[in-house]
Amino acid sequence: MLLRGLFLWLLLSSSVVATASQTINIFKPGSYSEILQQRQQQPFILVLWSIDCPPCYQELALLGEKIKKQPRLELVLVSTDTTDDIEVIKKQLAKYGLNSINAWVFANQMAQQLRYEIDPGWYGELPRSYLFDNQHNRQSASGVLKPEMLQHWESAVTK
Repeated sequence: MLLRGLFLWLLLSSSVVATASQTINIFKPGSYSEILQQRQQQPFILVLWSIDCPPCYQELALLGEKIKKQPRLELVLVSTDTTDDIEVIKKQLAKYGLNSINAWVFANQMAQQLRYEIDPGWYGELPRSYLFDNQHNRQSASGVLKPEMLQHWESAVTK
């Protein structure tokens, strides 16, 4: 029994450490351009999600599995929540093995402006993903990403 308690304590402690190491950047005007600029000539996936979006968790699970198999996959996660939710965001990302991924959260009170900066045709439905090729041509997807769509994108960017 003592051994079981010690194991549980170690398990919980390690998830707290993993959560604590996650850095969440503040997504404000200009952040989208910064993300693009940092990934010039590099394919990547930008995923917008929220802690209040049940389908988003399906997508995070899919992406967590993808990252386990392909740790070099360039993935950027942007939570449309507020900075008040950073600790919950960290816990959710850790839960899906995404605590080492480049993560952002919307700056408070700017959601509409930030959505428009990312995509003037996006009205806030979640999850929302953008798959960028080397030249930053992007393909958008509303709803949970399908594994087939990811496969198609991967084969196109690795040609």
